[in-house]
Amino acid sequence: MIELANNLQDCPWAVVRILPKCQRCIVARYRNRQDAYDSLRVLRRFIPAAVFELMFDPVVEQKLVKTPDL
Repeated sequence: MIELANNLQDCPWAVVRILPKCQRCIVARYRNRQDAYDSLRVLRRFIPAAVFELMFDPVVEQKLVKTPDL
């Protein structure tokens, strides 16, 4: 059985659209680099006016720290 990526930690490769004023927008996330690169090539071909980049963006899990009630 194939396990689907159910959280962001399983998908560290991201296709990012570069926006003005040093902003970025994550378009999609992938498990492996080759799938992300293939998607990047398609986006660059069909939307040539936009700027897309491939990025390794591992998500660090944030743990909530409980403070004792006073």
